[in-house]
Amino acid sequence: MMHYSCDICGQKLNEKRFVARLEVFVPFDQEGASAAASFDEDADHLEEVAGILNDFDLTGELELDANRSRSFRYDLCPDCQKQYVKDPLALHKPRRMRISDN
Repeated sequence: MMHYSCDICGQKLNEKRFVARLEVFVPFDQEGASAAASFDEDADHLEEVAGILNDFDLTGELELDANRSRSFRYDLCPDCQKQYVKDPLALHKPRRMRISDN
């Protein structure tokens, strides 16, 4: 059996949970124009992939295009869901001040 906890407050969740999905992507009209302009039919794409994989073997980090689509999924408790719906990007949430120990 799967056990869920709220991704905001950490509370254990029972049957009453909510899922928030967020997707960040380049709009189709921009992506199509830039991809068509930069596509090179004569380029050796296998060599490019081999280079990316070789870099991954050396560094352990996979660096891909920053413009690629990204999806996020969050489990929320009822209280955090209410707050999330009111302000999904936390634009109106007070910022925490960081004060050094000095």
